Amino acid sequence: MKKSNSIKCWLPLILATTIGACSSIDQTTGQRQDPLEGFNRTMWDFNYNVADPYLLKPIATGWKEYVPQPAKTALVNVANNLDEPASFVNRLLEGEFSKAMVHFNRFWINSVFGLAGMMDIASASEGLRTEGSRSFGDMLGSYGVGTGAYVMVPLYGPATPRQDLGRLVDHTYPALSLLGPWSALKFSVQAVDRRANLLSQDPILAQSQDSYLTVREAYFQNLEFKISDGKQGSEIKETLSEDELKEID
Repeated sequence: MKKSNSIKCWLPLILATTIGACSSIDQTTGQRQDPLEGFNRTMWDFNYNVADPYLLKPIATGWKEYVPQPAKTALVNVANNLDEPASFVNRLLEGEFSKAMVHFNRFWINSVFGLAGMMDIASASEGLRTEGSRSFGDMLGSYGVGTGAYVMVPLYGPATPRQDLGRLVDHTYPALSLLGPWSALKFSVQAVDRRANLLSQDPILAQSQDSYLTVREAYFQNLEFKISDGKQGSEIKETLSEDELKEID
């Protein structure tokens, strides 16, 4: 279904003005803009050499090796199910009504018949399978709103104004808005599971000539993959696999 022309006309202008996001690519040189690179590299060194090996990686390793698989699956399913209402609204804002209804149906089916989302019952139907959630930042990107400056945040990782300020909007949608501080538990489960899924790729990152650039480019390739619904996935280079790029967010 085509996006509404009226939405296309006013939404990008308002949102672009609101967040002041610019493109990450220099239109003159075609090179990636990284105005905060000095700060970012310092924060990357802290994350990569201190925070990850002494905090994040041990937690992810414990999650992967010691938490029973049924429990991990149930917790991740519940966390992911809570993203469905926001995905529904964001798809509506794109004018993608068919895809919005997929998220709507996934939420109520898994909430009712999947024991509050612990079981992904909806994915048994091919028509209700998705490639993941749709954030407010993804929606902005689909209209051509730029990411803004790339920022490496301590203990958090890569971030941009479009994606990460956009997540604050997602928190205003039910059911996340109803969780209050408990939403931190949801995001913690998802973050630990993402890090655990990337443990096997640690040697590749360690062998890269510039780990900072590898992660930065993987982050932007992932954003391009998401906002295009996978249509640009064929151009992703084999620094990390396509599935692993999805985990870097």
